[in-house]
Amino acid sequence: MIQRLARWLSGIGLHWFYSEIRITGLDRIPRDGPILVAMNHQNALVDAMLALEIVPRRLRITAKATLGDSPAGVALMKAADIIPLSRASDSTVAPDLIRNRHSFEAIIDELRIGGAVLVFPEGKSHNDSELAPIKTGLARAALRARESGVRDIRIIPIGTTFAEKNEPNTVVVAQVGEPISMNEWVGDDARRLTRAVTDRLRPISFTGDVSTPDRSVLIHHNILIRIAAWWGRVMHEIPLRIARRQAIRLSTDADETAMYTMTLGLVAILVSYLIEVPTIWLLLGWMVALVFLVSLIAGAYWAAYTKHFPKRL
Repeated sequence: MIQRLARWLSGIGLHWFYSEIRITGLDRIPRDGPILVAMNHQNALVDAMLALEIVPRRLRITAKATLGDSPAGVALMKAADIIPLSRASDSTVAPDLIRNRHSFEAIIDELRIGGAVLVFPEGKSHNDSELAPIKTGLARAALRARESGVRDIRIIPIGTTFAEKNEPNTVVVAQVGEPISMNEWVGDDARRLTRAVTDRLRPISFTGDVSTPDRSVLIHHNILIRIAAWWGRVMHEIPLRIARRQAIRLSTDADETAMYTMTLGLVAILVSYLIEVPTIWLLLGWMVALVFLVSLIAGAYWAAYTKHFPKRL
């Protein structure tokens, strides 16, 4: 239930912010069976949101363990069932060789039940225009899972390209690469498997066609959908503008702006709902307030997913 809600909210946030999200190679993602999704990492939390949008099945997300350094981060990790991964660079002491033992066990347990796990093998979000060196953690997890008896594991590379990751109304391209079947992989050398993952991920990262879509091509929609989309834009314009200004003010890095805009936008929209819906209730009654709330949610959805409406963040 939590992931369905997160997937729904993430999709709306992404489609409000970016004008178009193009996905190719979706048929390469198995609908069942254990998979490790290896994704390049250039846009912080937005990358995880994109993974939820791309992968058409339940997806366990890994995140750096430092997310749990705050009470809010701990709550988020528990609610979203996130698997924490520690990095040597996050520690001021000598690296602990077994610091990720429990995390690896959680990944293997998920694969054992035929689940899907998202890993960012670069280890951290960055602003470079090419793939950062891939860490061996994903390969070691795949090899350990196979060694423990998990069969049919596939590593699915997904590369993303942003026209301007911190700018609204720009294009995002996601490309699904050729999977690596662990049934067919020979040997247990994690470094060699890591090189193979790199070879699959590099050609599809930062290489998509992010040309601006042709706005002269109009798509005709049902009049009710057009009205709902217009209503959604009008009613969410002010909180989203406020969120965008705050996001720009708070961001210290290019990979924070979109993340802050979406998260602060969600908070601002919820606050506006908490003000508007009770006001309608007091003035016109609970039934009108309920209809009003449903219209806000439907409007937000259609404003996000109806193409070629101007988005004015």
